[in-house]
Amino acid sequence: MMTALNQREKALEEKYFLDFERAIRVRDRRNRILAAWAAQVIGRADRSAYVEEVIKAGQTEPGDDDVLLKVLGDLLGANVPVDKATLREKMRALLFVAAEQLEAEE
Repeated sequence: MMTALNQREKALEEKYFLDFERAIRVRDRRNRILAAWAAQVIGRADRSAYVEEVIKAGQTEPGDDDVLLKVLGDLLGANVPVDKATLREKMRALLFVAAEQLEAEE
């Protein structure tokens, strides 16, 4: 027999995992949007290949630094005037865009 406390713990655990899964989906979507934008800015004709490069860079280590450094390096390599703080702010703004897109799809 499940007590009220056990039921509450189970519900909180399920909510935690759903929230965690959603956060991962939002971040993945944000990275895809960022990569598509960067591909356009640097003039990459193979946009989908570039998106996959960025996604792969984002899977190396936890956090956003790998994606940030990959895109920053590519932008600077294409002589696009951008700095780390500006790109980080772009990533933050796109996080909200990604969340809104996923919300609209659900």
